[in-house]
Amino acid sequence: MAALGAPTPGMNIPLAKVDILPKDIQRVTRTIRSGWIMQGPQVGAFEKAVAIYCGVSHTVATSSGTTALHLALHLAGVTSGDEVIVPSFSWIASANSVRYCSATPVFCDADGSTYNMTPETVAPLITSRTKAILLVHQFGMPCHLGAFSVLSKKHGLALIEDAACAIGSQYENKPVGNCHYSTITCLSFHPRKVVTTGEGGMLLTNDIQLAKTARILRNHGAASDGTFTHIGYNYRMTDMQAALGVDQIARLKLTISKRRAIAQQYCSLLGKHPLITLPEEPVNCQTNYQSFMVRLRKRAFPQRDTIAQDLAADGIACRKSIAPAHMEPCYTAIQEQVSLPQTEQLAKDGLILPLFSSMTKIQVKRVCLRLAASLQTRCG
Repeated sequence: MAALGAPTPGMNIPLAKVDILPKDIQRVTRTIRSGWIMQGPQVGAFEKAVAIYCGVSHTVATSSGTTALHLALHLAGVTSGDEVIVPSFSWIASANSVRYCSATPVFCDADGSTYNMTPETVAPLITSRTKAILLVHQFGMPCHLGAFSVLSKKHGLALIEDAACAIGSQYENKPVGNCHYSTITCLSFHPRKVVTTGEGGMLLTNDIQLAKTARILRNHGAASDGTFTHIGYNYRMTDMQAALGVDQIARLKLTISKRRAIAQQYCSLLGKHPLITLPEEPVNCQTNYQSFMVRLRKRAFPQRDTIAQDLAADGIACRKSIAPAHMEPCYTAIQEQVSLPQTEQLAKDGLILPLFSSMTKIQVKRVCLRLAASLQTRCG
């Protein structure tokens, strides 16, 4: 498999491309030459940079976004017999992190305009066994945090944000990750994300005790005095990884500005196409556009896969939506059949188009022209 951002044979507009500059590489090189490559000063610097950017009190770097989610659910007391409401329209790690705690993921439907879970899709699923709501900001699009905060408090539930895709997004003019509405927020730094450390994640909270326990748990359960006070995990981030991310945080506002400009160009060029529906950014929110997914309307979506092949043949990478977790074999084998009509339709008609911060106006225009040409050919 080719490295992300490197062109596969025939591909000259990749789906995504990492935003790594020479100074990022230089920081990693200095870290390696220092001899301290495990968790150390660069992890501390990265945690501090994210805390300042997001306006949160405590940050705990982890080995991945998935391990951050596992720690968050563990800290929320999720255990065997509990249920956690989670969207099916999300990367499988959201649901898997619930299973790591021996709890049951209860899948909710998504909104067709924002691709996010909503209070209306979640509220009917709350039972006496519900312990938490795992709120996913899909593709970086912020969920309605205020409404979910009211809902979770009404039922005495933990509210945890899976913001794996959402660093740099804003809800009501404040950064996602400030934990004003939620107990814990989790980030991912996978190469498809806006900020990358190769692999890596982070747990964010304003609760000092939760942060203290998270730091113990990520380090095999070892307290600061060296005694093992908990049954912990090896969920540490290395200094090499953290070094790659520090300067990306410093320029994150500029990165988001570029991504939003690219998304706006897509909206301008595709907004009036009769066979395309664009995502809708909620009022008082700003998304980082970690990904840009359009929907093909009724006459076009049966041809979605063929249209994706047309783009690929012309050197344009794309992705066919997200596979719903509730339809994956690992979940159909352990639970009764679930019907989530909006999620299942999103999986059929969604098409994720290329978007990366260095993408040019010419490249965006080429994607739109080729997409329109394929729709004309396949759908008339």
